[in-house]
Amino acid sequence: MSLSLIEAFLVIDQPRQRLSHWCTALSALDAPTAPPFATVVAYYDPTSDEALVGLRYDPLAVGDAGLAFLIEIALLAEIGMIQPHELSEGDRRRFVAERLARCTVQVGEQRHVSSALTELVRRVRDQRANLRPGAASSPPLTKPNGFPRGDTSDPYLLVKAKGTRNDVVLPRAPSEPPAAPRAVSPNVISRASGIHRAPTVQVSQEDAFEKAGEKLPRTPTNVATEEIEVLEPVDDTPAPKAVAPSIIYARYLRSGRWVPIRIGALSLRGAALLAGALPRINDHVDIALSFGAERALVRGNVGKVSSIEEVATSGAATFSVDFKLDEASRRQLTALLTAARAAKVTIKPPPPRVARRFPVEWPIGLGTPRGVVRAEALDVSTEGMFVRPLHPLVMNALVSFSAVLDDGEAPAAGRARVVRHITDTEARACGLAPGYGLHVTEMGDADRARWLAFLARIEKRADRRILIGASPARLAELQGCLAAAGYAVTGGTDPGALVQLASAEARPVDAALIDAGWLAPNMSGEWVESLFSARNVPCLTMHGDPKRARSAVDKLLAVA
Repeated sequence: MSLSLIEAFLVIDQPRQRLSHWCTALSALDAPTAPPFATVVAYYDPTSDEALVGLRYDPLAVGDAGLAFLIEIALLAEIGMIQPHELSEGDRRRFVAERLARCTVQVGEQRHVSSALTELVRRVRDQRANLRPGAASSPPLTKPNGFPRGDTSDPYLLVKAKGTRNDVVLPRAPSEPPAAPRAVSPNVISRASGIHRAPTVQVSQEDAFEKAGEKLPRTPTNVATEEIEVLEPVDDTPAPKAVAPSIIYARYLRSGRWVPIRIGALSLRGAALLAGALPRINDHVDIALSFGAERALVRGNVGKVSSIEEVATSGAATFSVDFKLDEASRRQLTALLTAARAAKVTIKPPPPRVARRFPVEWPIGLGTPRGVVRAEALDVSTEGMFVRPLHPLVMNALVSFSAVLDDGEAPAAGRARVVRHITDTEARACGLAPGYGLHVTEMGDADRARWLAFLARIEKRADRRILIGASPARLAELQGCLAAAGYAVTGGTDPGALVQLASAEARPVDAALIDAGWLAPNMSGEWVESLFSARNVPCLTMHGDPKRARSAVDKLLAVA
C-alpha cells in the first residue's frame, strides 16, 4: 500500500442482486464536484457475497476534510467502510492476508465507482455461469403455496391475530442477560422506491408553496399572511413511555426510497405484503423489517401481484415475495421472528384501508393558527395524506391545505383533521418517516374532481418503471422529479451500467430517459435510443431544465 495515498474500502452487500440500488446510492462519488480518485479497484468475496470497493485519494485532492465526505455517503447508504491506514499493523496485515485474499474477482481498470461495480458484477455472473453451465446463478427457493398455517421446516409463520396492530401492552418475554458486546474497531462504520386538459406548467417548489398559500381560506383558525412563514422545526412532543413492541414494521425499496408497507403474512420462506404502489411480477425487491431492537434486511422475487379486478373487489393491493436468504439475512429474520413469537405477536391480513395510498413527494401548504406552514406530502389518497411539515401540528386540530397539482391550474384546497402523529423517536425505532396523517374533511366539488384526477395520474405512474442515464448530479435531479410524481425510477451514470440495468430484470422498463449532456461528444441521442428500441422500450433524450422531465415522460407514456 502506498504511504502517499489515503485508502478506504466500502463494503457492499449483495452486489449482484442490488446493483441498481448501489449504483444510485454511490453516484455522488462519481460527481464532478467529488474529489477525484487516484485509483478505483472493486473486489468480490464469494464467501460472504460482498463487494469491496477500494478507493485511493491523493491527500491534496481530499484536502483538510479528509474522508469526511466519503464517511457521510457511507452512513447515508448504510454501508460499512474500512480505513486500512487507521488500523493497527496487525489488523492491516490480516485485512490484506485474509479479507482481500478471499476475493476471487477483481476489477481495476475502471475510473468510476458505478462502472467498476457494474463490471465486477458482470464478471461474477459470467464466472458463475461458466462454473455451472445451464444452471441459474442461485437455486430458487420453493415457492410457497400461499402461506400455510404452520410447517415443521418453517416454524416461524405468524398467523391469527387482531391485525398487525396490537394495542394491548404485552409483558416482555423473559430472556437471558445479554452477552457483552464485542468490541468494534472505531475505523469501521456499521450499517446503520383522449381527455383534453390544460397544458402542464412546471413550477419550482418555492412557487408551488407560494401559490398554495394564496389559495388557503382565511378563518379564525387560519391567520395565514400573504407570504409563507418559514418556521424552524420544533419538537415539543413529550417523550413516549417505553412499551413492549407489538408490531412488525415493514418497508420496501422503491426509487431509492423506503416505502412503508403492511404485512399480511410473514415467514422464513416469504411474505404477503400490502402496498399502495406495487412492484411487478418477477421484480427483485428489498424488504426491511423491524420489531423492537431486531432488524432484518431481506431480498426476494415477486411471485404474485393483485390484479386491477382484485384490488377493486377487495380494496387491498397486495403482492407476495419469495425470499432468497443468505446466511446473514436468514440469521436476522430468524431472530426477528423468534422475538415476535416470544412477545406473543402474531399476524393475520390487516383490514383493507378505505383507499390506496400512493408514495409521492409533493409540496403542500398548511394553514394553521400560526400561519402557513410548508410541508411535503409523502403519500396521498382519496381520503387524506401523510405530510412532513416544517412546524409541529396539533393532534385532532383542523387545518386547511392547498396544493399546486400537475394540471397547470390554480391550487386545489380543502380542510383536513390531524389524525396521526409519528414522532422522530417512533420513526427511528420503526424505520418510518416522521410526520402527520391528515384526513380530508372538506373539499369543494371542483377541487375534489381535480384531486381525484390527480390521484388517477399518480396511480398510472406508480405502475411505470423509468430508467435514467445521466451524470451523478443530473441523475439525482431527474430521479427526484420523476419519483416525486409517483414513477418508479432507477438510473446509471455509466453507459455500461445503464445497459446492465436495462437487462437486469426479466421485464423491461417502460421508458428510458437520457440526459443530453451525459452523452459523449461522438455519441448521438438517436444511437442510444436505437439500443432501447431493440428491446421495445420507448426512449427520449432530455435537454434543459430537469423539472420538464415529468411532463415529457407523461407525454411519452400517455399519462393524462
